[in-house]
Amino acid sequence: MRSAVSLKPVALPTEHGGWGFTLEPILLALLLSPGAPSLGLAFLGLFGFLARHPLKLLYQDLRRGKRYPRTELAFRVAGVYLALALAGFLLALFTPQGPFLLPLALALPLGAYTLWADFQGRARELFPEIAAALFMAAFAPAGVLAGGLGEGVALGSFLALALRDVAALYYARTQVLRARGVNPRSFPAHLALWGAVLLAGLAGQAGLFPWTAGLALLLLALYGSLALLRPPVPARVIGWTQMGFGLLVVLATALGYTLEGVPTALLWVPALHRNLGHLLIALAFLVGLYLLAQREVPRLAKLLLGLYDLNALLGLLYLAFSGKLLLHPLLALLGVALLHALLKRPYPWPGVGFLLLGLLLLWR
Repeated sequence: MRSAVSLKPVALPTEHGGWGFTLEPILLALLLSPGAPSLGLAFLGLFGFLARHPLKLLYQDLRRGKRYPRTELAFRVAGVYLALALAGFLLALFTPQGPFLLPLALALPLGAYTLWADFQGRARELFPEIAAALFMAAFAPAGVLAGGLGEGVALGSFLALALRDVAALYYARTQVLRARGVNPRSFPAHLALWGAVLLAGLAGQAGLFPWTAGLALLLLALYGSLALLRPPVPARVIGWTQMGFGLLVVLATALGYTLEGVPTALLWVPALHRNLGHLLIALAFLVGLYLLAQREVPRLAKLLLGLYDLNALLGLLYLAFSGKLLLHPLLALLGVALLHALLKRPYPWPGVGFLLLGLLLLWR
């Protein structure tokens, strides 16, 4: 009788940092140049990344000359991922508005080196991780060119991600070693963080880089340098903060090009912020009344908090576009901060928090 094999360990990679380095260039390309070509490249990048893990398991089993219960499952999962990646590549190939293959071709040696290091069990070393991050970063300029934007925007998108990736990897590795009780040298991490800021400034002076992305890298350097002077934090905290800064760099880069007149997807932000806000007003009152009748906060209510966080983020972008202080985005930000604080308190404060948030969102 064949033993059951869990799908998750076969279908999803175990490393968490790779998700950020994979999704950031995909998101940046979709923001800068929304359309079928960038969507196709998003499928290629995402499912190509996912296929690497079951292919590695399949390779390990076949090299041992044995077939485990997971071997067949890994083969099937890898086949599905590769089929989806191929579908994405064909979509991009038949709908491009520019020469998107050039960035991918230039980054191909980095991808090959990353794959070799992964199959040799060396993927967690510094240089293979940098190579993997830079390879995935090439999907941003590929998507930009595929959507018909110019070479300057493509180069700037790659530089923003490349500088962030190298700085983040040096910083994160140093922090993880400190969390494990090792006392590594912090100078390379400081050098990487502030070197990224310096290069961003030089690229900005040359017109190759949006100033907003440079500002995001400066915030990353300030946070990283201060964090290296403080006691170490758990690895999960390092991972989440780095994903947050990665998202900040992506949004700042897209915002910079939007302010320069590039027709990016961020132009939809004001309408999305208003429409999402209407839905969240109703949800806030409903959830607040429910929590006043219940003494436990369900997981769904905590998950809904992510939608309010998203609405507040859209509000901040809305403020950046308008160039003036608008009441509703500021109230959304204030309400979300208040809700985070009250959800940590006992009954009845979580319900009161949702009701107050609804009132703040309703007041315009």
